[in-house]
Order: sequence, then structure tokens, then C-alpha cells
Amino acid sequence: MRLLDIIKFSSDDLEESGVPDPLVDAELLVLHAAGMERLRAYIDNPEIDRRLRSKINRLVTRRASGEPLQYIIGVVDFLGLHIRVGKGVLIPRPETELLVEEAIKTVRSQMSDVRCEKPTRGKTQKSKSSSPLCMLDLCTGSGCIALALAREFPTAQVYATDVSSKAIQYAEGNADYNGIKNVTFLKGSLFSPVEEHMPFDLITANPPYIRSSDIAGLQREVRDWEPLSALDGGENGFDFYREILLKAAGYLKADGCMLFELGFGQSQAVKEIAEKNGFQRITIKKDFAGIDRVLKAGK
Repeated sequence: MRLLDIIKFSSDDLEESGVPDPLVDAELLVLHAAGMERLRAYIDNPEIDRRLRSKINRLVTRRASGEPLQYIIGVVDFLGLHIRVGKGVLIPRPETELLVEEAIKTVRSQMSDVRCEKPTRGKTQKSKSSSPLCMLDLCTGSGCIALALAREFPTAQVYATDVSSKAIQYAEGNADYNGIKNVTFLKGSLFSPVEEHMPFDLITANPPYIRSSDIAGLQREVRDWEPLSALDGGENGFDFYREILLKAAGYLKADGCMLFELGFGQSQAVKEIAEKNGFQRITIKKDFAGIDRVLKAGK
């Protein structure tokens, strides 16, 4: 049996199991198992031996059971980084890339403002840029946000925290896998592990923000496989936003910023929580679907 036939039969099996986009998933699983690039596979359409077919069948069976494709393949692309994932760690989403992009723009804007400052007459002004940038990522999970920032700003020191030992294990492995050295992952709840490292120029967070009552209605790939602790944001989804914003200002430098990823319909409430805790210059960025996705707040 040839490779393209295997893809077709695998797609049929996944479709019967209720997998969304069965052909796409079947193709990715088969190519992953065969270790082949897509173009070469379609040009050559090689014969598949029994051993490889058995391997493909095992992967397809896992996907048909609801296991996320990303866990089976084991690696997710995130802004050019190769992020390893598996059961026990949240799978990075494309929406989170928008948070990183906004964070990078914010830091570059701050750096540009510093370069444009004029020295005070008769005094030597110490540049803010003389001290290295210091950033913090909360609820880091796989470490994708922290690693993307650390790669973009190689002279910065990036810290990241997560309450999950499994998440920290994955995050540290991803730092090694991508050759990123200027990031430190610390186990603990939110700010508790970083008291000695404050203050920060930038804090980012993609916290759990799904309402507890909505968990049961999620896709089975999310509900049954991804860690509940990385999803459940409490009764109305705002528990972590409240806890973080209550303390965040004390961990930021005078001109520092806080950036959050938002869930659907949460922007106004999170904005109000930020304002109540003294944050200013609050802006909200929409994603490609037109959903309010990233909130930025200045101290």
C-alpha cells in the first residue's frame, strides 16, 4: 500500500471518530510517522511497509480517541520556536503569538523612547538602557511566551513561573531544545518565586480564564487531555486576573507594562479590574477573528 492510500484510509477513520479536519490530521500523522516532507511524499508516493503502517495505525488510533494532534506529534511551532508539548502542559495557541508580538512592540517602543531622551542641562543622565531588561511571564506553561521574548531580547533576563512541576519540566526542556540561555523557570504560584528578582520592565500572562461551568462543554481534545489547572479561571473566569492585577504594580518598574491574553468577552471586565488597581494607558488588541485578545496596561 502506498503513502497516499494510507492518508486516505486514515482520514476516513478519523472522520468516523468525529475528528475535526480529518484529512489534515491524517496527513500530518502519516508524514510525521514516515519522516517525510509533504512535497516529497506527494511526488514519490512511496510504498509503505508493514512496520511503518503499524506505526501509523497506532498514531491514528490515538488521535481517534481524542488525544490532541500536538501531543501525538510532540512539537508545536510558535513564532519560529519548536515547543515540545505533551500531556500535563497547555498547547500553545496562535492567539498567544499576538500577545508576544504586542509585548515585543511595547519593549521596542520603550527602548526607542530612551534613545530619544535628551540629557538634562549641566547633568549627566544615566540611561535607563544601561541596566538590562528584566521580564516576567506568569502561568508560563510550556514556556513559549518567555522563550519567544528571551530570544527576541538576548541581553534581557527573563523569568517565568508556573505552579505545575510538569510545566516547568517542559519549559526548561524547551529552553534547552531551542538553545535559549537567558531565561529562568521557577516553580511556584504567580509572583511568589520572584521576590528577589523584582522589579520588572514587563510582565506577561496567559492565565487560566475559562469559566468553571464552561469546562464540560469544551472540545474533548481540550476537556479530556489538557491540564484543568491551566484552563479553569473560576466561577466567572476572572480569578487569576484579579489576583495578578492586585499585586502586579508592586512588581513593575515606574514605566513598566502588564500584558494579558484575554478570553472571549472578557476585555471590559479585565480593563475595569486593571483600573481599580491603579493601571493606566490601557489598550486592547483584537485578534484576526475580531475578538479582543490582548490587554496592555501601564503602571
